[in-house]
Amino acid sequence: MASIVQLVFFELFAGQGNVWHIHLRAATNWYHRVCREKLVYLGLTEKSRTMLLEDLPLFEEGPVVREGVVIFRFLAGTIVWLDITSSITAGTAPRLLPYHFHVAAPNSQTKLEDIMGCKNWVMLEIGRIAALHDHKTQALQQARFDYTEFEQTVGDIGREIQCGLTQGALEGFDISDRDSTAVFNTMSEPITLVTRIFAYMASIYLHLVAHGFQQLDVLDTTISEAMGMLRSRLSFQLLPPLVCPLFVIGSVARQGDEQFMRMLFSSPPLLDPLLEHRGRILPILEEIWSRRQSTPGFAWKDSLELTRDLLLL
Repeated sequence: MASIVQLVFFELFAGQGNVWHIHLRAATNWYHRVCREKLVYLGLTEKSRTMLLEDLPLFEEGPVVREGVVIFRFLAGTIVWLDITSSITAGTAPRLLPYHFHVAAPNSQTKLEDIMGCKNWVMLEIGRIAALHDHKTQALQQARFDYTEFEQTVGDIGREIQCGLTQGALEGFDISDRDSTAVFNTMSEPITLVTRIFAYMASIYLHLVAHGFQQLDVLDTTISEAMGMLRSRLSFQLLPPLVCPLFVIGSVARQGDEQFMRMLFSSPPLLDPLLEHRGRILPILEEIWSRRQSTPGFAWKDSLELTRDLLLL
């Protein structure tokens, strides 16, 4: 499992087009199989298997049990993260969607924030949005699109995102507090900052799936708060974990914010010579900005024609 995950990143670092797809598919297939077989063939102790299957916390467990549980949770969380992230630009549902809630429930023992910086609840909603986009695409192609059902799902996901923000899921952030200084001063923890940016991304992503690049005025508050945070609160050291939300937020950037996004995607540490694929992101954003202005009815699915083999890491 570790070797497969390493190969995903190796191909990404090597810049070899979309070869990473092959290894990620192998990783998701592997995870599906071991879950279907209830982790029987992994060489884990019976205690380790029980703790993983029942998602129990580690307390005074011995080193063998602890090692097996910690390693499996880390690798499972990594694969779920890659599964969700790859589905955004592929325009498909995450392959492991049926397992996401078990791995990454808000109270799960697998903490995605310890792997990629964002809390579980936001990543779950992003996975749901990717699946919603895939469902919409397939339903429209087959002339069986149920608009009422679609709008109900959009509303449900939107409420979950807002609930996560307003009920303190972002550790001390009160969305009702419009004093930006007071808000920002409560958010010195990197995980809180990263999670908030991903939450803004989720709101924007949901709108793009539902309405494309139309009615962007509905997102004025979200875009303004996201851009304000990026300009005023985030250090450059926090940018690498934010490639995915920066792309989605950047896709709806207003003209006054486009130059700022150009600066972000042209500067280290985001623009890393070891990660050549990141150099493709800004030209894609430029094309999206241009098509938003020149192509009536430009939709999210149209922007994905530019990103099919791009992993936003």
